Amino acid sequence: MNSKQLQYFLVTLQKGSIAAASRELDIAQPAISQQLGNLEREMGTPLFERSFKGVTLTHAGKIFATHARRLVDEINATKIDIQQLILEQSGNVRVGMLPSIGNVLSMTLISEIKQAGNKLNLDISTGPSYTVRGWLENNDIDIAITYEQDVDSLTMLCEPLIEEYMYLVIGTHPQSTTYSELKDRDSINFWELSQFDLLTPGPRDALGKLITHYENVTGVALKHNNAYSGQLMTGLRQLLQSDSAMILPSSAIFHLEESGLVKALKIEQPEMRRQVLMATNRGNPLTDACIKIQDVIRRATYQEQALNHWRGKMQFTQTNAVCA
Repeated sequence: MNSKQLQYFLVTLQKGSIAAASRELDIAQPAISQQLGNLEREMGTPLFERSFKGVTLTHAGKIFATHARRLVDEINATKIDIQQLILEQSGNVRVGMLPSIGNVLSMTLISEIKQAGNKLNLDISTGPSYTVRGWLENNDIDIAITYEQDVDSLTMLCEPLIEEYMYLVIGTHPQSTTYSELKDRDSINFWELSQFDLLTPGPRDALGKLITHYENVTGVALKHNNAYSGQLMTGLRQLLQSDSAMILPSSAIFHLEESGLVKALKIEQPEMRRQVLMATNRGNPLTDACIKIQDVIRRATYQEQALNHWRGKMQFTQTNAVCA
């Protein structure tokens, strides 16, 4: 009996058929059938009753399922303990964040780690909010920096960092009629956003969820440009070459503002904002290295807010606050 057989058994049980398990695992049905057959021969009795409708547990299968779940939990717990030991010995910490957050924090975090002169190693990954959440749930990262729209209080322990202001961002090229119309303004009302062609992400993304929330609250329907790929860098290139606009925090575009390539108008009435949180997996104990990196993240956030790169209200007066 091995972990692969246990996995195939439990997924087949959960899905109700070998065909469904094959689709879930992306493994050929004969391979799963062979492993289940080997498992049943080792146990000396059938574990499944097979029919054209699928599979059901035999009496022996029910007993085996109880032990199989316990064994898989033990195997997973062992893997986590070993990973934690390796991390503690190496001082390596894996941090996942969204591209907009990475744009404002990554270089500062790397600089802070170098100045500290200790054995801490920082591994930064960026991706969409739902991907970052999945990384944390699967223990592929140790710390996630994400948005309130994409947290799970059952699996995540979260601490607020900053409540950032949202802006309408437009390109400043001379041919842009949108820029000509707005170049002398510093703010814009939410209802006015309906006048512009907006590059917005889909409903899976935290920003997409935020925009939908404000549309529902205000009753204002925005014009969403379906040509947007959802990738921040691609969207900014589209922005610089067209009359389109984007809704973004200052963290995503402060460097382009400083270069004069974009203009950002603060969204008001209602003021549009969202909370950024630092999250860890509830099931994993924090290593000393993780605790030190968390402190570095707080300092970096404070520094970038003070430089006006990340505009918003600081939120981390209370550490280790749990997400509501």
